[in-house]
Amino acid sequence: MLTIAVDAMGGDNAPACVIEGTVQALQESGNRFEIVLIGQSDKVEPLLAQHDVSSLNLRFLHAPEVVTMEDVPAIAVKTKQQSSLVKGLQLCKAKKAHAFVSAGNTGAQMAASLFILGRIPGVLRPTIYAYFPRLGEGLTNIVDVGANMDCKPENLVQFAEMLTIYQRYGAGIEKPLTGLLNIGEEEGKGSETLKQAYKLLKNAHDKGKIDFIGNIEGHDILKGHATIVVCDGLVGNTILKFGESIPQFLGTQLKQSMEKLLASGQMDQSAAKITSGMFKDMFEPFDVEKFGGVPFLGVDGISIVGHGRSTSRAIKNMIYMAEHMIEKRVNEHIAEVLTEE
Repeated sequence: MLTIAVDAMGGDNAPACVIEGTVQALQESGNRFEIVLIGQSDKVEPLLAQHDVSSLNLRFLHAPEVVTMEDVPAIAVKTKQQSSLVKGLQLCKAKKAHAFVSAGNTGAQMAASLFILGRIPGVLRPTIYAYFPRLGEGLTNIVDVGANMDCKPENLVQFAEMLTIYQRYGAGIEKPLTGLLNIGEEEGKGSETLKQAYKLLKNAHDKGKIDFIGNIEGHDILKGHATIVVCDGLVGNTILKFGESIPQFLGTQLKQSMEKLLASGQMDQSAAKITSGMFKDMFEPFDVEKFGGVPFLGVDGISIVGHGRSTSRAIKNMIYMAEHMIEKRVNEHIAEVLTEE
């Protein structure tokens, strides 16, 4: 049976929402995996007592320390060895858990994953990606979105290779298409790093490692011209945070417009309800909670990170993502490809 370690203390709404999501995952899945919930006993156990967990494959492990969102990643990993974050990854290292899940400090989780689990042989730098909607079916992944601020050309190429493997084996995309995010489509556009990355991506394409379609621009992301968009972490994280703000911004604008129309009599409650429903459906593809979280690609183990604002639904889906990564053997496929280089 698969064992998944879950950080009960990770996230803005922890531990309550983490416990709820964990219980939901076990109940919905029919106990098809085991979960080790890790956290401070005085905060977790009273909340666990509010749920009927006697029939669930659930164990609790006490961890007296907590890595907070304010902690400096490298320092936290070294000084908080008894934290739920460190203990969960240590279970994976000791082969007592197959995956680790947390909605806590992303930087600290990346640092701890690297320090405790190490890198897959051949990986230069682990990376993290994000989901973006697209016109038509499917989704687009952007990589990197914050793990690596300054990237060398070879880093960008390897990000594309690892995400190509994930999309093939983990997402069932037969032919992932990679685009390099740039200020123009022409080969000579961009910084020297981007120009060199273009050449290396084209070389990887010629070797059959990826399907490279060339440079793409910002307006191509939602059009879905590529299933993989490659950029450095500064650019990727900026796009990600901007994208997350769109539904809330437009929702506020819509609400204000509807209130004016209702007050003036130009719209009735029935029309307002229909309009609100249409808006909700339109922005459903931006719902990151249906994925829960994403794995750090390149780490020698399965470490899934979620948004700090994760709800119980997101936690549940993060657990399912961990199970999915285990079953699809994505890390093994990455190791196979990179050791061939």
